[in-house]
Amino acid sequence: MIPLDSPIDPRVLSALATPTTLDSPLWRFDGISIVLLVLVVGIAAAVVPFAHRSLRGDRHGIAVTIAIGAMLAATAWLAVAGPLWMLGLAWSVSTIATLVALGLGGGVRAVLPGGVWLLAADAALWAAVLLMALGTSPDAVAILLAIAATLRCALPPAQSWLVGSLYAPTPVSAALHGGIVNGGGILVITQLPIIGASSVATTLLAIVSAVGLLVGITASLVRTDIKGRLVMSTVAQMGFMLLCAALGLAAAALVHLVAHGLYKSSLFLASSDGVDRRAYDRRAPVLLALTRRLRILRSTAGAALPVASLAAVALTLYPGGRGVPELLLLIVIGSAFAAAGARAALLAPSTALAAVSTAALAAGAAAYALAASLLSAVLTPAATTAATPAVLIIAVLTAGLVVSLGIVSRWFPLSSVGLAVQALGLSAGQAGASTRRPPASPERAWGAPEPLAGPVTTGAPS
Repeated sequence: MIPLDSPIDPRVLSALATPTTLDSPLWRFDGISIVLLVLVVGIAAAVVPFAHRSLRGDRHGIAVTIAIGAMLAATAWLAVAGPLWMLGLAWSVSTIATLVALGLGGGVRAVLPGGVWLLAADAALWAAVLLMALGTSPDAVAILLAIAATLRCALPPAQSWLVGSLYAPTPVSAALHGGIVNGGGILVITQLPIIGASSVATTLLAIVSAVGLLVGITASLVRTDIKGRLVMSTVAQMGFMLLCAALGLAAAALVHLVAHGLYKSSLFLASSDGVDRRAYDRRAPVLLALTRRLRILRSTAGAALPVASLAAVALTLYPGGRGVPELLLLIVIGSAFAAAGARAALLAPSTALAAVSTAALAAGAAAYALAASLLSAVLTPAATTAATPAVLIIAVLTAGLVVSLGIVSRWFPLSSVGLAVQALGLSAGQAGASTRRPPASPERAWGAPEPLAGPVTTGAPS
């Protein structure tokens, strides 16, 4: 790590150009920017036509669709911007387009009070540009970049701007969660040499990311509407992605950012089909009555195969072993695939479908390890950093708290601790929402089926 009072590293200057560096390239086309461009183009190809169709007949439909296109175009610009001032321009254009889309689609309640956090993120980023131009200590620049990223990613206490976006039409939400929110991740990944050069900035980033992960998980468990759950799930996923970046795992953060952007935007576009899906679930055949032995066999097989696939690919591609951050990430990702595999195997109506779902998850685990290794190969050494002991401790504690949260929500939801956590989740999940909205029933247990209705939105139904 670079001491706080050290001069700016030349490597940092080359990675983060200032307006005074005349020979710095304006555009950056490398492995990271190409992957991010694929993400943005893919989301735009799905969201913009959907917005054009779903908002037809709305008085602001055309304007909202144009604003969505501007949001995604600015995000693409952000991905290929070279110097920091160019990145700041793209960042501010995306902020303006986002506020316009939220205002036209959802009115004042979709913009305020959360919109203040978006503007605060812009202010932090431009302050970093100014300090870099003045040649000040990189520590201050790194802290400002971390603050800008966490605010754009809607990590606490800035989650209210994303909760308020629920009042906008569904296409706006899909563009936000697939593109704009990812801007914070793009900033951290592309400027990781700057942030990683400051132990203060990386520790701050890790703390805020850990809080966002825990708050997002808790709030998503107690939200009573589909879109609200998706919003708080995004907060948790952004926290996990930025925590990976704070650990120096740039490739893993990039894989998570791309996968989450595509997956979450598709979930928002399909959120209006919730009534049909619930009706289909009610008409579905009754699950097979499994004996205790068969349940154990199914769940064990469903969990073991994806984990084995992940470990096999990881050890093959990295035969020399891994550090503590990589090992911690593999444990977390392996646990997620194991839980998904066990659940899919138990819910499958037949043994054949259980085998198919387990095999699909195993293929997904192998694909994750392969994608992370390929991106690690294209990332330059300057784009990677080493995790500090403080960040490692924060990551381990966060993983333990997530496990504890799962135990409480599964087996002790109505205990004093469980009720207190639910109250915290309700408070965080409704930050920025209208006070006229009725709160969730206190008797509802965690994980119970949620009502399908969400906040009323203006414009044509999506």
